[in-house]
Amino acid sequence: MSAIRKVIVEKTQTEGYITTFDLDGNEVKVYQPKDKMESDIVNHGYSAPLFIVFGDGKFTKEEAEEYAQVNKIAALAQENGAVIVFIDPKTTWQEEGPGVYENVMNKTKIKQWGFSHGILYDDKKPRNHFEEMAMKNNPHFDPEPEYFIFASPVATYVYGEKAGADYIATHYLKKVSGKASMGDLGFADITMTGVTLKDLSVVPDVSVDDISIVSVNNSKEINDVFNTSNNRIGVCDTLDVIRQYDEYLGDYKRWAGKIRKSINYRKEGIIMKPQRTTLAVSSDNHFNGVEGSTHEVAYVLFYDKDLNLYDEDHKFPLLLCFHGGGDTAIATAIIGEWPQIAKKNHFMLCAVEMHLGVTATETMEIVKHLIDSYAIDESRIYATGFSMGGIKSWDFYQEYPNSMAAIAPMCATVDVGENTQFSKSFRLNKDTMVPVFYVGGEESPLAELPFQDQKCVNRIAYMFKLNQVVKPYDVKLQDKEQWSDKVYGIEGDHSFTLHDEDFPDSVTTVRDFLSADGKCYTRLVSVSKQKHEIRPFTCALAWDFLKQFRRNKDGKIEIID
Repeated sequence: MSAIRKVIVEKTQTEGYITTFDLDGNEVKVYQPKDKMESDIVNHGYSAPLFIVFGDGKFTKEEAEEYAQVNKIAALAQENGAVIVFIDPKTTWQEEGPGVYENVMNKTKIKQWGFSHGILYDDKKPRNHFEEMAMKNNPHFDPEPEYFIFASPVATYVYGEKAGADYIATHYLKKVSGKASMGDLGFADITMTGVTLKDLSVVPDVSVDDISIVSVNNSKEINDVFNTSNNRIGVCDTLDVIRQYDEYLGDYKRWAGKIRKSINYRKEGIIMKPQRTTLAVSSDNHFNGVEGSTHEVAYVLFYDKDLNLYDEDHKFPLLLCFHGGGDTAIATAIIGEWPQIAKKNHFMLCAVEMHLGVTATETMEIVKHLIDSYAIDESRIYATGFSMGGIKSWDFYQEYPNSMAAIAPMCATVDVGENTQFSKSFRLNKDTMVPVFYVGGEESPLAELPFQDQKCVNRIAYMFKLNQVVKPYDVKLQDKEQWSDKVYGIEGDHSFTLHDEDFPDSVTTVRDFLSADGKCYTRLVSVSKQKHEIRPFTCALAWDFLKQFRRNKDGKIEIID
């Protein structure tokens, strides 16, 4: 397949953008409606659905925009930070052979940067040491820039009408494999997640049993074929995109070859609200690419639609959430199911985008802005994060301990005194307790737990001292074969195991350590058969621990639940 080296980007009359390019003879139009989700700075690529339209024939740019607007696919794209891809046949769909869908899906790609108006510009310039080494070690590396559709294949919803519907029904109601340019997925299952077929004139060839199919204005013969398959079927007289998305399509995604339950935030009553702000660059910000005296930073708020944001008599907690080094604010929040946890427990979640370039000092400015804007309980500010985001949570333990009621770092640490940017913290907590929930994977290839690396031992020893844990942490890594607890070195004052129904082969071991006042402010957790990953089960456990604590105005920790 040829690379996409040239695109034409045009602004539409409704303040959206259409990007046009040729893909092996098929003209493709990528339409991003008027942006309502700060999509130029907030990365929706890992999480947004991908909408693809096969029409009756070829679309002009004006016809494509009108189709998306009139049928309200544009409204779905706007609320999700998504794009709509229109594919034209070379001549007609009746004359088109198979392969068009695969070609388009193979040109989807996601990255942390280089995206605009639904298009990823892969400029081949390494942004860090790890990417530079990966490029040097790749024998197939192509240094010439090319373009991709900025989208993930995990939630692909296809709309076909008349001849376009016939084309899909003939060729694509089956398992489809192809190259998925998404992290390490490689050659993968790119079967569509859901499909809407309107005004079919052919009897469909269905050889798959796990897609959602919406049949619109089709004959009894056609609907009988759909209904005798094992797929989720919706038979409708008219096209009603939003209702049908809510009822049949949007609750599912395809991950690692399997259909899994997803969540439609609007339907579930969860607000996802991207925000942007300009922050002064702190003197300790050494991140490559942050220049000048100010920089623009984005974050995404998640909360229950019924949460009263301004009721000063009923203030609510704030949880800061930080993503891993290879993903995004929304992706980490969604994978950990933090928005659902926030809704259930009536707190606001703030997921900071590209936080590696945002210091703890600068993040405290975001916190101040949120406190000034909403009825946030200043005594109940918490932080959590996965991987590099876990390290960012430790940054607050070191640098701003009096601002946190508790923290829940996950699956990462650096040595005491270092921070997310792998430089020395400009300040170091020497006397302030911060309750900590920490979890790591026992089979992680990275250093997450004390038995894996000395820096993890050092981190736990530092935390034990500040949290006034009664048990001494005189753990030496070289003696780990004699440790009473093979993961953390010493056993908890109280220990117990839990089981995650989503991962039945794993055992979650919880160790509670008592402090000098006889209370537990330190919970250390490990999960067997877990590699470097975030799991909703442990996120829910983390919140159950965090929510017990508040930091009063005198700086002391109070247990409230």
